[in-house]
Amino acid sequence: MVKKLVIPMVLTVSLFTGAALPATTSAIQPDEQITSLQNSSPKHQSGQNIFKKHVGNINASNADAITFIEQNKDKLNLENPGNNLKVNKKEKDQFGMTHTRLQQTKNGVPVEGSHLIVHYNEKGEVKTINGQYYNEIEESNLDTTPTIQADEALKKAKAAIDAPKVLDYPPTHELVVYPFEDQNHLAYKVNLNFLGTEPGNWFVFINAKTGEVIDQYNGLMHANEYKPIKGKGTGVLGASRDLHLSHKNEPGSGEGTQFFLYDISHDGLEGMSTYDFKNQWQASTISLPGVLFAKKNNTWNEDYDRAAVDAHYNSEKVYHYYKNQHDRNSLDNKGMEIISTVHYGENYNNAFWNGRQMTYGDGDGKFMHTLSAGLDVAAHEMTHGVTNFTSGLKYRNQSGALNEAFSDIFGALVDEDDWEVGEDIMAVEAVAGGRDALRSLSNPSKYPVNAQYTPYGNGSGKYPKHMNEFYHLPLNLDNGGVHINSSIINHAAYLAGIQIGKEKLGKIYYRALTHYLTPDSNFSDARKALLSSATDIYGENSPESQATEDGLNRVGITQ
Repeated sequence: MVKKLVIPMVLTVSLFTGAALPATTSAIQPDEQITSLQNSSPKHQSGQNIFKKHVGNINASNADAITFIEQNKDKLNLENPGNNLKVNKKEKDQFGMTHTRLQQTKNGVPVEGSHLIVHYNEKGEVKTINGQYYNEIEESNLDTTPTIQADEALKKAKAAIDAPKVLDYPPTHELVVYPFEDQNHLAYKVNLNFLGTEPGNWFVFINAKTGEVIDQYNGLMHANEYKPIKGKGTGVLGASRDLHLSHKNEPGSGEGTQFFLYDISHDGLEGMSTYDFKNQWQASTISLPGVLFAKKNNTWNEDYDRAAVDAHYNSEKVYHYYKNQHDRNSLDNKGMEIISTVHYGENYNNAFWNGRQMTYGDGDGKFMHTLSAGLDVAAHEMTHGVTNFTSGLKYRNQSGALNEAFSDIFGALVDEDDWEVGEDIMAVEAVAGGRDALRSLSNPSKYPVNAQYTPYGNGSGKYPKHMNEFYHLPLNLDNGGVHINSSIINHAAYLAGIQIGKEKLGKIYYRALTHYLTPDSNFSDARKALLSSATDIYGENSPESQATEDGLNRVGITQ
């Protein structure tokens, strides 16, 4: 069994799941040992959740993060960390704090989900350490030499999920130590990404000794240069949009000047591009992302253009939000190209981030409009990308619910009009039936969940807004409740936001997502991350910190 301890501690994800749309106590002291909130079944082995504040004042110039942890291993109750940690990333933020992310390994093989983060203040003093660590793995005699080859593991992974013969992206694999259901396995982590009526971004863990499937889950979270030019277009709901385009004239093509939904006007950004998938389900004649939208003039007013106009326009709005509010340059903070694809499938009532780009269905015209019409939908999917490149929250159970919640929250922050998600994509029949948004941060329980989820909650059949309404869903239903239990965190954000405003709320939640959370973080870890972030920015016992804590307390996340 894993020894419990405490420190604060991808991928395509879809906007929602299911046939029917889903549907105060005092805080603990910083150094107090706590028990994590119960996770949804099936049981997934968690490491020791660590959150220690003010662990020392050693200067960063005299000892790196790994050395510091090794020197303080007894205080942290960690076994042999100096030999098993490696630096993944080191970054400095606008407050002068430095955050070093460390990966636990066993004989050089990474331990899946086991990360520690060491936070230094501007003076180089260690102020906080958070994350997960598995003492049991260090103490074990686990053999990390695989018996089967990677190509055999790939075949078994494809068979396990009945993957199509032709994948849209090359499969990837990595040898990892995978803690699962109180056992530690040497495994190949295989990623299979494909399109179709049921697109997938599957992660399959194959035992590297026996070839058996240990675990699997779908992470579908749903000389002639281009020259910049401005243009106009009409969106799905009739709004006029100012667009940044590009154009070029290819000599000898006979096409003359062509205009493209390809924005190259932003310094340091590789571009923003919008593609047409021509209502395919998979890459039969063209591969994802599709065909770049092009025409002979810079006005995009045809009905078929409208989905692309909104996707292009909304992508830029979300890009500017992250750049202006959080100084983040694109999803990876390195200026990666922002890619959107529209006209995916037929009557597809969903949108998704597949680890590389955003993809939008056209909706069925009855329950939903074209999904690219929603600014908050675009922000939701692009935030999955931010999560992908920062905390890497696993898309299952509580970590997956956090992944979804942060996407919903930033959807509501970028779309400043309200605290709903998806209100602009609901069609006539949905609105007539009382469904005027996908989810509500202000009043989650106004909407029902899918009927098959009801037995796993408190019987109300509504989205939860408190931990006493938590849905204990198995992994085969909504990946353990990622789109359902997320509404608890959503509501905590709303309760804080109405006290301090959306701008301050965004700064707190962004810092927690990018600097404190790790792949296996749960709701309890999120509380610590959010309170630490509020303190970093606004100070301990500040109104902003108190509002953040109040929101979490009122939804039952009290430790």
